[in-house]
Amino acid sequence: MKIFNALYLMLLVGWLTTGCITEPEPQPQPDLAEEKGYATGVATDTKGNPLANAAIVVNNTQFFNHNILGSTNANGYYKLKLSPGSWYVRGTISLQHNDQSYTFDLHPETEGAFAGTEGAVRNLRWKLSGPKPTEFGGGGYYGGLVEVYGDMVGGFFDTEQVELTLEPVGPLVDGSTGQIIKRQLTGGIIGQTQDVPIGRYRISARYLPTNQVLNIRLRNKGQYSTSITNSFEPAYAGATGSYKLTLEARLQN
Repeated sequence: MKIFNALYLMLLVGWLTTGCITEPEPQPQPDLAEEKGYATGVATDTKGNPLANAAIVVNNTQFFNHNILGSTNANGYYKLKLSPGSWYVRGTISLQHNDQSYTFDLHPETEGAFAGTEGAVRNLRWKLSGPKPTEFGGGGYYGGLVEVYGDMVGGFFDTEQVELTLEPVGPLVDGSTGQIIKRQLTGGIIGQTQDVPIGRYRISARYLPTNQVLNIRLRNKGQYSTSITNSFEPAYAGATGSYKLTLEARLQN
C-alpha cells in the first residue's frame, strides 16, 4: 500500500508539473563555424525560435538569376554548397493570416558579399518592422505602408495634417499582440505612414488643425465611415514582401 501511494504521488507530481508548462522557452542558437565552399546559417522567427521551411536564396553578385536555392529544416538550419564567385544570402517565409497570403523577407544579421570558396555563416531573422538592407538593390521597410488620399469630390487635400489611429484587431501576423499606433501623416498630397507591423487594424483619422474626426474608406471602395477594419494587401498585383493599405479621407459635412 505504501509503495502504491508513493507511485501515485510521483505520477501526480509529474502530471501537475507538465501541466504547468504552456510553451517552451526559445532555445539559444548554436554558434556556427564558417565552412569553406558552403553557406550555412539558422533562420529564427520574431521570438527567436527556429523557423522551419524558410526559403533560402544565395544570390550571385555579378550574374543576374544565377542563384542557389534551398530551405531550412525543422531546426531552422540550412547548408548550401557554393561554386566559386561572390555571393550574398537572402530568405523569405510564406504564411496565411486572416485569409490573406503573405511572403516576408527575412533580415540578414550579417551583411556583405563573401567568396564562395571561403564560405560564410549568414543567420536570418523575421522582423515585423525596421529598415531592410539597402545592399544589392534592396531597401524599404519590413512593415507595411498606409497611404491616404484626399477626397477629390470634397476637395480635401491637406493629408499632412491628418493623424491616423491604428488599433490591432486580433494578433499580428506572427501571433503576437500588437500596440495601438498613432501617427501624423507625411508625404504631401498623398499622406502616408510607413513600417506598420502587418496585421488587421481598426483605423480612424482626425484632422489636427480642428481636431475633427474624418470620414474614411478604402480607396474607391464602399461607404465612408468614422472607422474601417481591414488587413494589409499586396502593394500591387503579384507583389511579395511589400504590403499596404490605401485609404480616402474627407471632412464630415
